Amino acid sequence: MNNLVLEIKKQTLTLMVAALGFVAALVWKDAISAWLAPLYADAEGATGLTVAALVVTIVVVVVTVVLTKVLGSKQEEKK
Repeated sequence: MNNLVLEIKKQTLTLMVAALGFVAALVWKDAISAWLAPLYADAEGATGLTVAALVVTIVVVVVTVVLTKVLGSKQEEKK
């Protein structure tokens, strides 16, 4: 019975942390959209949004590669 209660607490914590992460992601989405608005504000239709999506994709790929190298190097050294 103790194991069940501990598992419920663990899963509840995981769910709450995921929910908070989702809320943070939504706020970041709005902030990033506000910063990128000048890129697509004057463009017609989907063209501006496509340009903004490409810029965000490139930035995300670069940040992911850098984070992987910085944080991943410690993982590789342990092996």
